Amino acid sequence: MNLNDYTLFRDNKTTLKETSKDDSDKMNVQYLTESNLSVVDFDRVKTCYANHYGCSEEAVASVDALTVWKNKIAFVEFKNGTVNNRKIKDKLRDSLLIFGDITGSTVLTARENAVFIVVYNQEKNPLPNQQKKEKTQDSVSRNKIGDYIAGKANKELILFDLERYMGLYFREVHTYTQEQFADYLRL
Repeated sequence: MNLNDYTLFRDNKTTLKETSKDDSDKMNVQYLTESNLSVVDFDRVKTCYANHYGCSEEAVASVDALTVWKNKIAFVEFKNGTVNNRKIKDKLRDSLLIFGDITGSTVLTARENAVFIVVYNQEKNPLPNQQKKEKTQDSVSRNKIGDYIAGKANKELILFDLERYMGLYFREVHTYTQEQFADYLRL
């Protein structure tokens, strides 16, 4: 798929670094990646899309970036603050709906060709599962152990209750720290 075939995508180009920008603290602007990969600023796409239908951009949620990477459509969400599982799922759902409407594609297109990636700040998310399903406490150390064991089993640890969307809506789902995402981009 060539994203440049769609005016709304072509008119909202930026870099991956810019979409990862957290300027909530004007005195301490942070980026979750330094990559200058060209991407679609999907937050701006969402705003244009919602406004076109006479709605406020607050009516829908969206991921930060959209790109084609390694022959896959990549939806990327950056979270420098605390991850809220419900908000991530809303962004995933609404972004898929907007993408499908713009491109005329179905969920099948995403299921076969798309990847959903959440890049998070590990220091601000020591407890990745905000809604506890069990009494075992999550921690950075526990997640590293989980990553190690998953790696030994040739599996990837997917956080924030997002593993359920792999195979249902997306071909792949990943949750990466900044360092893991940098490694992913280098592969």
